[in-house]
Amino acid sequence: MKKENAFYHWLKNTLKEYYFCRVEGNLTSGIPDLFTIINEKICFIELKIARSNSLEKIGLNKFQTAWHIKHNQAGGNAFILVKRDTQSILKLFRLGACGLSHIITQQYTRDGCLKIFDAIKNYKNNVRKYKD
Repeated sequence: MKKENAFYHWLKNTLKEYYFCRVEGNLTSGIPDLFTIINEKICFIELKIARSNSLEKIGLNKFQTAWHIKHNQAGGNAFILVKRDTQSILKLFRLGACGLSHIITQQYTRDGCLKIFDAIKNYKNNVRKYKD
């Protein structure tokens, strides 16, 4: 089982109170792995396993990068949840036109996940409406 797939199953089994829908990668290039609804807020979450401390090396391809920027500029809620492969920590990021923003770091535990999902729930998207 791929590490990101195992990460998804861990989230699904750890946070049973949340609705998760796995998005198949062949639907469209760049769309995140996970769809969820948090307090009536529709959110997309890209799951990544990182081996490096470098933000540039979390593994987003150009399609994922473009999707996140456009989606968030349009007022959407898309996040990147990174599990450090060598440490038991989770980091939540958001990607917009100004680059990658770190939101919160927590332990790779149920309590840590709950704090991350609280951060998503309370995140305010302060972008202007998207214009093509």
